[in-house]
Amino acid sequence: MDPSAGALARAPEMRPAATPSGVHPPGAGTGRRLQAAPPPLPEPAQLPYATVDFTGRETATRRLVEALTPASDAPAADAGGPPAVVVSAVGGIGGVGKTTLALHAAHRLRAHFRDGQLYANLRGVREDPARPEAVLAAFLRALGVADSAIPEGVEERAGLYRSRVADKRMLLVLDDARDVRQIEPLLPGSSACAVVVTSRNTLAGLPAALRLRLDVLPAQDAVRLLGRIAGRERIEAEPAEAAALAALCGGLPLALRIAGSRLATRPGWSLAAFRRLLEGRRAPFSAEAGGEDGVEACFRLSYELLDAAEARLFRLLALPEQEDADVADAAALAAIDQAHAEDLLERMTELGLLESPAPQRYRFHDLLRAFARARSAEEDGPEGGAEALVRLVDHHLASARNAYAVERPGHPVPGMLHPTRSPGIRMPAPGEAHRAFASRHQSVLAVAVQTVRADPSAVDLVSDLILALDPVLDGTFLWAALIEPARNILRAARGRGRRRAAGRLGYMLGGGLYQLGHADEAESVLAAAAADAQTSGDEAVLTEIRTCQALVWYARGDLERALELYGQAVAVGERCGSGWGAENARACSAHTLSSLGRLAEADAAARKSLASARADGDAYRLSYTLYVLGGILRQSGRPEEAIACLREGASLSGAAGYATIELFSRWEVSYCHLAAGRHREAVESGERVAEVSREKGWALAEARALQVVGTALAELGDRKRARERLERSADLFDRLRPAEAAQVRELLAGL
Repeated sequence: MDPSAGALARAPEMRPAATPSGVHPPGAGTGRRLQAAPPPLPEPAQLPYATVDFTGRETATRRLVEALTPASDAPAADAGGPPAVVVSAVGGIGGVGKTTLALHAAHRLRAHFRDGQLYANLRGVREDPARPEAVLAAFLRALGVADSAIPEGVEERAGLYRSRVADKRMLLVLDDARDVRQIEPLLPGSSACAVVVTSRNTLAGLPAALRLRLDVLPAQDAVRLLGRIAGRERIEAEPAEAAALAALCGGLPLALRIAGSRLATRPGWSLAAFRRLLEGRRAPFSAEAGGEDGVEACFRLSYELLDAAEARLFRLLALPEQEDADVADAAALAAIDQAHAEDLLERMTELGLLESPAPQRYRFHDLLRAFARARSAEEDGPEGGAEALVRLVDHHLASARNAYAVERPGHPVPGMLHPTRSPGIRMPAPGEAHRAFASRHQSVLAVAVQTVRADPSAVDLVSDLILALDPVLDGTFLWAALIEPARNILRAARGRGRRRAAGRLGYMLGGGLYQLGHADEAESVLAAAAADAQTSGDEAVLTEIRTCQALVWYARGDLERALELYGQAVAVGERCGSGWGAENARACSAHTLSSLGRLAEADAAARKSLASARADGDAYRLSYTLYVLGGILRQSGRPEEAIACLREGASLSGAAGYATIELFSRWEVSYCHLAAGRHREAVESGERVAEVSREKGWALAEARALQVVGTALAELGDRKRARERLERSADLFDRLRPAEAAQVRELLAGL
């Protein structure tokens, strides 16, 4: 260790990241492989498309637009506006057009909300309503907050969200709310914002400035809407039949849209013939008793005119607990090829049975989903539904296997997973799976739980899906979403005595708990997982479990125990042929050896791991091991060699998108400048690292960068700025690493 680093040299070495693999740089809660300093995001513009055939509702539209329109272009608080956010509530029965009205008004108001528009489907009538914390996380990402900077708790997320939108002119559309409790955390605190909420419930406790309760369309508007969909000339040719048909639809926009779509695809049908066909199905349309029983006649008519393949896909597509589906999902559910699936999906979209919010993505209206599930229960039965869900999990597993092989080349896990029928989605380059998974992680995990509930014997397949998500969870830092699903599936595995599945699930659950800072529970879960993996002979997974256990003990300050566990991981990995796992553990152990002052051993371990990574062409392990070796060289008093290693690693990790490794490599460079007595360079590089860390929410990296900057400023005689940086560093360390906080305060005492 170079004595020129002064008191700073006494700070403990940076710890490996709290991750199951242990391959990433330190920083509890920082995430891994996050995107490197992207350009500023555009202002969010999340409003879904608005239908071009919006009809009627003139008074309701005018009242809603007036209520939401800001008094001026300045923030409302500055213009003497109301102290609270303006909230408008739109209620009514299912299918009456609440969402259509809200979006129609919101699109008209876009120019008034220059800072953006946020939208969330809260799924209030579904069995799986959106959780406020998940919606807040999505909003924060849209507002430019990195995943690693998003707090875990709903209150903390709500506080950060309100801070981000404070004094911004933003419009929020909260669609299909279940109750006030679901909405309250999502309401901004700034009176510069406006919110429109739709719900079938009255939301009596919501502080709404305007409440609209939509009724069915009056007869004239109902006929107009039918004409805009089916064709005006057909309505004019049979006006009496058009009026009768609109009356059968009860003026309910959803029923009118389904009926109009059916007519539009049958240009040879007369309205009279269609009306007679409709009248022969169950009860006529009506808005009585909520209208939902009445619209089933229209749904059933359209359903019965589907061919067998279309009807089967219609039923199966409604089963998964996910908001929408893509073509590959549909093909997997029905066990058909994707081209055929897309043809069927487009046909159902043309008929108004599905919506297509984006190319090759499809979703149900809630009433149609309920109808389709009821038909599946009657025609497919529980067994047929469970088989479809298993096929969907099979598809997700195949896609996750493909991603794993790209992210961790040479790792044996892809070859150890349950064989799949689906080829899955190909992932040609690292990082692609992260982007895909980030938008669908809740759906994938919900389907995993749902499948085990429907078919407990599928727990082995589902446990392999969870294991295969390891690299993707690393890259997105969405560990919080994993915890409860993993707990539920682990209980099922233990209940069936599936030790291998339990070991794999325990590894993932333990790793997720550690990532989120729950080290004690993580160790308990990992100990049980290790026993399961040993009993079932799952040694490649045991290798990863031992590495993760070592991380836990390192965090607890027992470096000798951590080193022992790393040694076990290397031995098991080499014995079972998991070279990736063995070298991963060896690279992490080099960090521990350097922290123990055993620099020669640390250097040898790092160089052996480095040679392996170069030989394998593994850019991820190579860039990480260069970072580790750079730290060891800096401690050994060889800062110039260290900088060469670190710059190579930073360049490699930056090009590959491994932003955490790049950031920590650049932090080590600033530390090397300090050790070499180049204090101005240390300040300059350290300030850059601190700024990026602050933007990303990587508090530990910011704390250590500020420690370097403060020490360098003190050496330059700038005591005021030195004190500012060191005080900020100490404050950050107080909640992250109390021992390091004490060392920074020792530096402050000497100023």
